[in-house]
Amino acid sequence: MVVNKMNKGKTPQQRIFELEQENERLRRQNAFLQKEVEDATDKAGILDMIIKIAEEELHLPIRKKSVPEQSKSTPKSKQSR
Repeated sequence: MVVNKMNKGKTPQQRIFELEQENERLRRQNAFLQKEVEDATDKAGILDMIIKIAEEELHLPIRKKSVPEQSKSTPKSKQSR
């Protein structure tokens, strides 16, 4: 059986204790990151509403159009086949 160098000389109870501590740390980190995602999602929604209101009520063109229009002043280049 191959023994990990980190675990060398540790009793099974010590290793279990370490793993339980690591598990708890990861659970706390996961909860924190989930809260961060929730906050970011809320912020994005609020910013989207602010932009929508500014565009509708103040007639400010904030968002780019989804389909860019081709400029009429530049000629199309012909591709050779």
